[in-house]
Amino acid sequence: MPVWSLALLLIATPADNLMLGLLRGQADVPLTRAQHECLTLPVDPPNDRLQGPHGDTLVSSRCEVTEFTDAGARPPKWMAARYAWVSIFTAEDAARGKDARDTAKEEDVVLFEVVQPGRVRPVWHKRIDSGEYGVWRSVTPEIGATTGAGVLLSVMLCVNGTGGCTQEFLHRHADGRWFPVEQTWLDHLPDGYAGRIRHGVRIDVRSLHAEAGFYGDADPNCCPSQTLAADLAIQDDALVLRAPPRIKP
Repeated sequence: MPVWSLALLLIATPADNLMLGLLRGQADVPLTRAQHECLTLPVDPPNDRLQGPHGDTLVSSRCEVTEFTDAGARPPKWMAARYAWVSIFTAEDAARGKDARDTAKEEDVVLFEVVQPGRVRPVWHKRIDSGEYGVWRSVTPEIGATTGAGVLLSVMLCVNGTGGCTQEFLHRHADGRWFPVEQTWLDHLPDGYAGRIRHGVRIDVRSLHAEAGFYGDADPNCCPSQTLAADLAIQDDALVLRAPPRIKP
């Protein structure tokens, strides 16, 4: 698939797939444990999540916490961890012999809610193939508050190569239920604008200010000549335009 086609596909991806990462019924754990120990969380079978070669039998696996940070809300009520998983499988290519092994590397990004001082609960995660065959380069969750007691979760997903990034959102209502957020504002841009956004949009999850590289026909892939800027609002689990977008040099 051409790079530009992949980028447009990512922009149009609905937030429903973020719902698959929600963790329900997880027990809270001490903050010190979450900072230093990988939690074992539900994941798809290897054949459904790994792009690289791997045999049918998992021989061993190990994991370390590589990062544990504030997820952006103030005061700190949400934390994000990055786990580095290394799994050893029997060889996918049987011709290599019974003692041959395949190694799979993955990153698991986990969002924690601080439920009380010193204790956190995992509420969302996404595990990606971080080896040379992986599609995704990075996953970055951030939290912003909405009106009332709602919470807005932003997840920026960037692909390997020059395919750009896509940003998706979930909205947690005051009653604790999560809903996917549709970016309907993209459908209300002036004619021709969407086709000039080639590498995704960056939306500040706290201010809901959006900016995107805005390409002209002669612009190289690296360097758009203009920037599209828009101020958004969340309305009925959708991001909508608050005012007409602006084009900046």
